[in-house]
Parts: sequence; C-alpha cells; structure tokens
Amino acid sequence: MQYLYFFFDDSGCLHTNEESGWFVYAGYTFMNKDDLDIAKRRYIGAMKKIRKETGRDNELKSFGLSNKHRRSLYNVLRPYDTLSVSVDIGRMYPHVMQDKKSICRFKDYALKRIIKLQVQSLVAQKKILANQPITMYVYIDEQLTASNGYYGLKESIQEELCYGIFNHDYGTQYPPVLRSSLEINLHFCDSKYNYLIQASDIVANRIWTSYRINKPELRKISNHTGLTLP
Repeated sequence: MQYLYFFFDDSGCLHTNEESGWFVYAGYTFMNKDDLDIAKRRYIGAMKKIRKETGRDNELKSFGLSNKHRRSLYNVLRPYDTLSVSVDIGRMYPHVMQDKKSICRFKDYALKRIIKLQVQSLVAQKKILANQPITMYVYIDEQLTASNGYYGLKESIQEELCYGIFNHDYGTQYPPVLRSSLEINLHFCDSKYNYLIQASDIVANRIWTSYRINKPELRKISNHTGLTLP
C-alpha cells in the first residue's frame, strides 16, 4: 500500500478587501509515516527553542513572530516537499466573490487542483505508482465550508484523480491520474493541536508575503509544487 499525507493552512483572505490581492493555501506532502514523524519532531524542537527565547507558551503563528523566528521554523523543514495554490483575487469573477458559499466552493476547488497537481508530479517522478492502491490523508486547518463541504471536497478529489473530468465549456476530457483504488481520509483540524498544520502556516505566510511586498524570490522554494488560479 502507498500512502500520501497532505497538510494545509491558508494565508490572506479570499475577499475583495484583501490587502495583498492574494489568497494562499500551502503546506507539506509526505509519502510515509516515518518522514512525517521526523518532520513533526524537528518542528516541535524548533518551536520549543523559540518559546524558550520568547517566553511564550501559546501557538506560534506567523503574524506574531519575528522574521528570524519565522525563518527558523521554515528552515527546519526545508528538506521536505511543499506545495501551494495562490489565488489572484483581482481575476476572480465578481459573482463568486459576492457569495459566501461560492467562495467556500472555490476554496475546495483550489485545494483539489493543487492536490491533483502534486499527485501528477509524484507519479511523473515515479515516487508513487499510478497503478497501485493509495491511501490519502488530508489535514486542513478548521474553516467554514459550504453545505456538505466535507463530502463535496472528498468526492471531488476522488473524481478528479480516479475518473477524470470532462470540461463541457471546452469539450475537453481530462484523463484520470490514478489507475487503482484511492482511499481518502479528510480531516479539518484545530491547528493548536496539529504541529504540521502550524508548519504549513509558516509556508503559506511566506508565499502570501512574497505577493504583499513584491518579492517573488520568496517563492523560489526547492521541492515545491506551485499553482496560480484562476
């Protein structure tokens, strides 16, 4: 059995008043539990050091940290695969931005797209085999979702990866990425209790900041899969 673990957090707000003009989902991908556990221990170790230096005992969020401490938390997990999807709010349809449920559905669409792109990349690199069963775990920071959002996102990922998609607007058929069984376990988590979602917050903030201060070099990350929408 093959395993995939995804962790996501967001940065910015998918709203027309967002100061940077961008909304970002970003996080980490692991292909086995051993790497995941090692990454978690490294992050906890770096976090404990920062807490000792600052006298803090609460969750370390990007916005409350110095640049030095953000870099420390980012660098400790640099060897691991990251991924991100950046949404250019200025290019979004007005009717989507004016409806809360449409915004939630677009967020689900963005997550589905970046997961698909990462899986395609891993298949192309032969890090996973398309014709062998996969169990996937997706951990996302808690958020409001559209009606039946949990099942909609899970089924949407399954459909995209295993059955392919037909685009009626362009008459285009997108073939499936995987040719065997896929089990998806989707979890919405309180980041306070999930250290790799906390780590994902650091990556998401780095990418969001790159747009806010116009420093594209912050997005030049090794072992990274990035996507821009719409």
